[in-house]
Amino acid sequence: MNGIRLLIADNSPVYKKMFAQAAIELDKSAKVAYALNCSEALDSIKRHNYDVIVIDTEISGLDMALFLNNVMRQIPKALVFATAQPSSVSDKLCAEAMAKGAFNYMVKPIHNSYSANFDFVKGKMSDLFKVVHEVHEKKKKRTAIEPVKVNGKFQPEIVLIAVSTGGPMALENILSKLPEDFPVPILVVQHMPAPFIKMLAHHLNQKSRLKVKVAEDNERVVGGTVYIAVGEMHMKLDAKNRIQLDDSPPLNNIRPAADILFESVAESFTGSGVLAVILTGMGNDGERGLAALKQKQNCFCLAQSEETCVVYGMPCAAMEARLVDKILDLDKISSEVESFNYTPMQMQRKKVE
Repeated sequence: MNGIRLLIADNSPVYKKMFAQAAIELDKSAKVAYALNCSEALDSIKRHNYDVIVIDTEISGLDMALFLNNVMRQIPKALVFATAQPSSVSDKLCAEAMAKGAFNYMVKPIHNSYSANFDFVKGKMSDLFKVVHEVHEKKKKRTAIEPVKVNGKFQPEIVLIAVSTGGPMALENILSKLPEDFPVPILVVQHMPAPFIKMLAHHLNQKSRLKVKVAEDNERVVGGTVYIAVGEMHMKLDAKNRIQLDDSPPLNNIRPAADILFESVAESFTGSGVLAVILTGMGNDGERGLAALKQKQNCFCLAQSEETCVVYGMPCAAMEARLVDKILDLDKISSEVESFNYTPMQMQRKKVE
């Protein structure tokens, strides 16, 4: 592949140098550009197809929500890395950036010496570059999937969503369009550090007509509510439709893992059907659990299209395992989810319970 294209918009000359040096050491053909303020950064992303954008959350003129919206519109596959000076609001700034779509963050400085800080920066950049290389190197020939005619009796009583890199924007796109009387519960596993899940849920709750919340141990799931898995805890559903939080070891280095949720639903759910949705994300989380759902439940699976994914890993893995029933662009998923045969009886039962 050609060299990784990197834009650095950071207030600190020292950290600008570190990011650029790390990029060149990781990829000798990397192409590095700079922006002095938010206006320059926004202008640059309109003209160049960057792979990685390093943005200081306190750079002049920055509105992080507006900036990320512009990035997602202009170059949706770019990975945004947020930085902040240590302060009373730095964690909040980074949390907001993560909740609205940034891939990762750092508060600087981390260490006292230049070399220790550089090693830390290089490690963060290495994580970003690995994702970019996966996107470029694992592009598959698109495999056509025959349209599936949904059985008229398929009546999903629960929706399960698995998502990782690029997830906050994808979730906002889908959840913001669903009606407030959506009749069944939605359980979401989003791979994100623990401190930012609460911020993400708060952000999505403001954007959605549904109630969006962080899942709580032993609470019963109900229609019209979206439950987001707690960071660093697996989320399961028991036979009484109650959430169980589980601190067992990560699965494939991931916790929470969608596979854990999917497998618990496969084992215990007694409803009429399960609608699974696999969205943008690195790796193959969801594939194993989806196989269990297909074997033990009446399950239909939607997957996000390659063209609209930030990283096509998770949908691609499910598709290649022949577990996907329908592939859709991101902006078509909400209407597809809404189109299934949710009956008045289901809606009434949810209200009574």
